[in-house]
Amino acid sequence: MSDTGDDQVAAMDRTDSDDSLVLMTSSLPAAVDFVQETPGDLFDAPNGAALIHACNCKGAWGAGIARAFRERYPAAYEIYRQHCLMYQEQPVTNTITDLRDEDPQPTLVVHRPLGTALIIPPQQSDFSLHRRRHWIICLFTSVHYGSRRDSEDMIVNSTFAALQHLSGQLHGLSLQTSDTGNERPHSLYSSRFCTGLFNVPWDRIRKLIETVGLHITVYHPFEGSSRRARPIRMSRASKTSQD
Repeated sequence: MSDTGDDQVAAMDRTDSDDSLVLMTSSLPAAVDFVQETPGDLFDAPNGAALIHACNCKGAWGAGIARAFRERYPAAYEIYRQHCLMYQEQPVTNTITDLRDEDPQPTLVVHRPLGTALIIPPQQSDFSLHRRRHWIICLFTSVHYGSRRDSEDMIVNSTFAALQHLSGQLHGLSLQTSDTGNERPHSLYSSRFCTGLFNVPWDRIRKLIETVGLHITVYHPFEGSSRRARPIRMSRASKTSQD
């Protein structure tokens, strides 16, 4: 595990053909359930799993489940933040599908990292906090956050593009693993992302996952439970790294 994020980020930020068979993607008929929902705590996912969550493009994990990610994975947060800053300093455009448009090939031109995914390998200092060895996957689904978040339809467009980008990267990572023996995520886990502060109905997001064909275990709270995420005890140095 490493806390040197620049080379890892560059290696993960590639797009393979959306038509390729991808890791954790099935070629079985559409009746297969790609999304397996179960009650539980996302942060209890097994070692080696990748945890997916929706992110803004401004480098902020300040509220909701994003804040919980920042508390548990400060090193991963710093890689995410630097990734956002890189595109703010050196703007790059990205073309995504406009699902609202009925034209044969509807597209929108946006600025990266919107509509992309960032895969962050497990970081040693994060592992030392809570003894969980998790990959973190950031789906860039809205430029802003809070009251300035993108519209529901635009978030759906960006989420679809980000999931496609993730599929391509997982495929590329799978090929690298077979050639070099390097690590890859063992499985994909998430909460019902985009449904909290981004306020998108889960049915819309679930349909996107199934369309792309990613197998994801989705944790949701136990019914009637008011259980909150367990606090993480951090050393003074770890606390400082989050400020």
